[in-house]
Parts: sequence; structure tokens; C-alpha cells
Amino acid sequence: MQFCLLIPHYNHHQQLIRFLPVVAAQNLPCLIVDDGSRPQSLAELRDALTQFPAMTLLAMPHNRGKGRAIKTGMAWAAYQGFTHVIQIDADGQHHVEDIPRFMALAQTQPDALISGRPTFDQSAPAVRRHGRKITSGVCMLETLSTAIRDGLCGFRVYPVSNFEKVQDCYYLGNRMDFDTEILVKSVWLGIPLKYLDTPVIYPEGNISHFNYLRDNLILIKLHTRLLLAAPFNFWRRWLQRG
Repeated sequence: MQFCLLIPHYNHHQQLIRFLPVVAAQNLPCLIVDDGSRPQSLAELRDALTQFPAMTLLAMPHNRGKGRAIKTGMAWAAYQGFTHVIQIDADGQHHVEDIPRFMALAQTQPDALISGRPTFDQSAPAVRRHGRKITSGVCMLETLSTAIRDGLCGFRVYPVSNFEKVQDCYYLGNRMDFDTEILVKSVWLGIPLKYLDTPVIYPEGNISHFNYLRDNLILIKLHTRLLLAAPFNFWRRWLQRG
């Protein structure tokens, strides 16, 4: 098993630069996919990365969304021969020191998509906590299961081969819909999901790129698509079993 780190980045250079030493301490190859950040943000990130030769920066010319950045990073990882990709976000919310725990579980469950299940402190906005519960409830309807315990956490381990399997079979969104969509469609394909509890914080002065109007409309569209497609998927799987 060959692991690498993947960090999608968009104008979070200040937060990312602060925890780069902790990321580097994991002694893993790391790809940062910049999703069309402002020139100043990208320049400061490039300058900081000169101190970390094990990290690779791939700069996208235009902003195309977190999902597209992750898919681009996964294609790079596959080309480089990595078998598993550990994704963390660039805004400093994730507990990087938990990476060895995620790797240890992946080594015992190499085919599983492993996701963090957040444990929040008082910094977490109530709207985010309750929104996750709504997402999990809708995912139960889309999968007819309780396999998805958190559909939004961006701290994950993706087996490259199973990621490609999902991409080969289904469309995956390019923006905030990606995180949930790949979990639902992994369940549809019978890919196991495993979870690890991990702290998630909302640092003071944290910058969020979540647009409540645009991104909530994207999520509504996503779940409408998934709910409409779910019966056909269940019927197809029943026929395949027969």
C-alpha cells in the first residue's frame, strides 16, 4: 500500500501555511491542488512550499470547485502509482495528527473508503451541526441504509482503484456536492465505508467559501438527482444479483 496526501486549496494560504509543518511531519508525499486561487494567495503558497520539498503544487488556471480539484488530484495519484489517497482540507479544521490512525485502519480495510466522523467543540456553528444531521437523514433514503454516518467531512482515505470504479460508473459533481455524492454512489456499488471519530474545529477568523444560496441550491439539486436515481439503482442491483 502506497499512501499520499491530497489537499484541495482555494485562497486558504494563511491557514494552510500555518499547519504545513504538521503535515510535513507525517513523512508522506503530499499534493496540493490549487483551485484557481487569487495570484497573491498562490504566490504566497508557492513561496512557503520552497521549505517543503516533499510537497507538490498543482495549480489549476481557473476555479472549478472542490470536487474537480479532488478528482484532478486522484488522477495524479493514480499516475504516480499510489494506492491510497488521504484527503484533508486546507483550512486547518482537521486534526492532522490523526493521519496515522486513518492509515492504520486502511491497512486492515484496504478496499474501504474511510471517512472522519467529526467531534465538534464549541466553535462549531449550530447550523453546521444540524445541517449534517439533515444530510445523513437524506442519505439514508438514498441508500436505504445507515452506511453514511456523516456525508460532509473532508478528512478521508480513498482507495484509488475504488475511486476510479465510482468514476467509471457514475457522474460525480465538481463542487460542494462531491463529498456527499461519492459516498452515496460508493454504497450503491457495494464499496464498504468505515468511520473514525476525529476532532473538527472552526478556528477563529476562519474563512469559509460556502455560499449559502449557491451551494445550498447545489445540494438540493444533488439530493433531488440521487433520490430520483435511487430506485433505478436498487432495481439494477437486484437484477444483477438474480
